[in-house]
Amino acid sequence: MTTSLPEELHFEILKRLLPSPQVLARASVVCKEWHRVVNDPGFLHELYRARRGAPVTLGFFHNFDDLPRRFVHVDAAGPARFTFDSIDHKKKKWKFLDCCHGRVLLHDNWERFLVWQPMTGDHHLVSNEGPFSIGGRHTGTALICECAADGRCTPCNSSHFRLAVVSNHMRTDYLHASVFSSATGQWTASPVLPPTNRIRPEPGVIVGQTLYQPLCDHLVLAFDMDHRSLTTFERPDFGHVRLFKAEDGVLGLAGVLGFTLRVWVRDADAWVTRKTVDLSKILPSLSRPSQNTDPWFTFMPVKIIGVADGGHDLFLLTVIGIFMFCVNSVEMKKVHDATHNMKTVYPYGAFYLPPSARTPT
Repeated sequence: MTTSLPEELHFEILKRLLPSPQVLARASVVCKEWHRVVNDPGFLHELYRARRGAPVTLGFFHNFDDLPRRFVHVDAAGPARFTFDSIDHKKKKWKFLDCCHGRVLLHDNWERFLVWQPMTGDHHLVSNEGPFSIGGRHTGTALICECAADGRCTPCNSSHFRLAVVSNHMRTDYLHASVFSSATGQWTASPVLPPTNRIRPEPGVIVGQTLYQPLCDHLVLAFDMDHRSLTTFERPDFGHVRLFKAEDGVLGLAGVLGFTLRVWVRDADAWVTRKTVDLSKILPSLSRPSQNTDPWFTFMPVKIIGVADGGHDLFLLTVIGIFMFCVNSVEMKKVHDATHNMKTVYPYGAFYLPPSARTPT
């Protein structure tokens, strides 16, 4: 005789699992009840709210030819690659720019943008028809998911999106900004900012309705998309740094100098230190370089090359490998061997998406 559990208990049990695609996919084949719960959009929305909208970090995309695959998974037992079967990638050399809510932003020599959903293969092409000339080293671009627009909760794979672009003009160095909306299919320009500093070739971050983009000389550019304004402010000078959106929805900054990692948040126009960590105590082998250590690592032994949504996971490049560092638990996990010329990676996170919820963008 078998005794079935009440429906609400199945729900409560599954809510405690790690909400990664692999874990939930395996749970869905345990029994009919679990299969039904895992494929229920209401259950997926509960997981989303429980994690404050931050998906599980699966790995990172990159633009470096030294590695055989464009996606590096944080779990060796996880899937090794995503395919571009539905994308004309043979004729164009797509480069990664950003990841947001399970979607990925790429460009092909700045002629077009591609918004791609690796879990489903859905994609959306956007022609670069902005009101100014963009592209090249001094351009920052970010992908914004409109899943919570107007107070609604729309699945990310079927919601509209926006692209925010800031760039130094090729001839005048003036700072320009523009936004593309998939809802209207149009680009909208913002007023320009006289030459101040050039955009650094590093990812920016979206907080609320503002794109924050690193500039040279320890400055940050703030592009307010609602008010169509451009302003700048200073950030801490602490070795190698990266901007990110903190879990509480404010602008954050992570920096590493030597083996010391420090995290700040911006509060009332000031930077407040939130955490300081000595990485050499967590991984002592970091501070014991061998005679064969690359001189590049002697100068900068640890470098932040990527920050996941919510700032809870950092990807660190070191002489002994690439590590994923969890800021909250202060744990480090090696995900790949070291490669000294890897400057930027694009952390990718996603929730399990059942076939019934996979609709084209």
